[in-house]
Amino acid sequence: MKNEQIQTKNTDGKVIKSLFALGGTWAAMFSPIVLIIMTFMISFGDVATRSYIIKIANTEIGKVFLFLMISLPIWCGLQQILTLLHEHKIHPKHEKLLTFGLALAWTLHAVYILFIRM
Repeated sequence: MKNEQIQTKNTDGKVIKSLFALGGTWAAMFSPIVLIIMTFMISFGDVATRSYIIKIANTEIGKVFLFLMISLPIWCGLQQILTLLHEHKIHPKHEKLLTFGLALAWTLHAVYILFIRM
């Protein structure tokens, strides 16, 4: 009995974990590009550059890119916050419901703003 290890069942779904991983990868790959565009091209560019970026953002591909740029890093970031809280021995009540719920709410809000409202 002593040598038997109790296997805990993984309660997180594969889809949720893949969203967290995909969010980190997406943020690492595309955040520097978006930051460079926002800081240098928009602020130091002329009016034609700004209007061209706005035209791209109003296309369907631009909206999908903005949606992924908003929602995926949120999934990763909330998981990192939860991990940080656990490292400091802080365990909020209903932590997974709060984390998943907040990320899902933020994602649905991005869908509403980008695709429904516009």
